[in-house]
Amino acid sequence: MNILLGIPLDQELAEYIAKKNSVNGMVMYERKVGDKLIIGMAPTSIEEKFYALPELLLLADQIVLSTRNVDKLFGEVLIACTLLDKRVILTKDSDVSAMLNGVSLQNSVMAEREELINLITEHPKQSDDASPVKVAVDRCFNVKGIGTVALGIVTRGTLKTHDTLLNDSGKKITVRSIQSQDVDVPEAKQGTRVGLALKGIEADEADKGDIFSITQIKRAKRVGIEMRASAFANEKMEKGKQYWLASGFSYVRFTVESIEGNALKADLEKPIQLEKGDRLLIARQNAPRIFASGTVSSTE
Repeated sequence: MNILLGIPLDQELAEYIAKKNSVNGMVMYERKVGDKLIIGMAPTSIEEKFYALPELLLLADQIVLSTRNVDKLFGEVLIACTLLDKRVILTKDSDVSAMLNGVSLQNSVMAEREELINLITEHPKQSDDASPVKVAVDRCFNVKGIGTVALGIVTRGTLKTHDTLLNDSGKKITVRSIQSQDVDVPEAKQGTRVGLALKGIEADEADKGDIFSITQIKRAKRVGIEMRASAFANEKMEKGKQYWLASGFSYVRFTVESIEGNALKADLEKPIQLEKGDRLLIARQNAPRIFASGTVSSTE
C-alpha cells in the first residue's frame, strides 16, 4: 500500500519521517515500512512557490501538521485542512488545543514524533485501484536512449506496463515501462509516485498539470463548482473577481462568471484538464489564502 503524506510546514519533520528523494516545486520523500510505502510531500518554499501547498494538500491521503511554529502560516494551513475532510496528525511540539476548539477539524489526532510512523501506517486507506487509470503529471522530459519520460502520481486505478493512455487531445500514449523508487515494476496502484517511459508522445507535448488517463479528459475553460468556503475567510465572491484554482498539479487563475449560493461558475485564464467530481482548492491574495474547497459539477 502507498500512503501519500502531506507535510506542509516543517522540512525537518519531513526528513524525520522519510528520506529525501527528489526536488521540484515540491520536495518528495520516501520510506518503506513493511509492505507500505510512505511518500512524503513538502513545499520547497510556500512563499516563493505557493502553488505547491494546495497541490500537496489535495494529493495527500493524510496530512502531518507540525506545531513547532504556531504562527500566521500555521493558522492558514490549519484552516485549509478544515476544508478537505482528510485525516490530520498534529505534532505535540506546542499546545494548540485552544485553536482546535475554535475550528471544525473532524478527523485529527495529536502525536509525539516517535508515534508518527505507526499512526501513519496503521490508518486504513480508501483505495480506488479498480477505477479507470488517471495519472497526474508533474514533469515531462527527454532522456537520451530512453525517450520521453514523465514523472507523476497515479491518482486513480492501477497502471500497468504496456497500457495505452490518452492525453487531453485523445492522442494514444503507450507505457513502455514503469519505475517506482528507481526500480522497474509491472504495475503501480493508486498513490504511487511513478517514472514512466512513454511511446507516442514527445516531451514538449506534455507539461506539469497534464493528465494521462485511460478515458480522455478534455481541457475545460469554464467550470461549474460546488463550493464550500471557510467561515474564517469573510470573502464575498462576486462576478468579475479573480482567484486561483488548484487541481492535482494544476494551479490557474480564474474570474468569477457567476455565483449563486454555493454554486460557482469560473472562467479559467488557461484551460486545464478537469472532469466532474474532481476536488479543488480555491485561493486568494490575502490570508487565509486557501479559503474554499470545491467539487467540479460541470465543464465546458
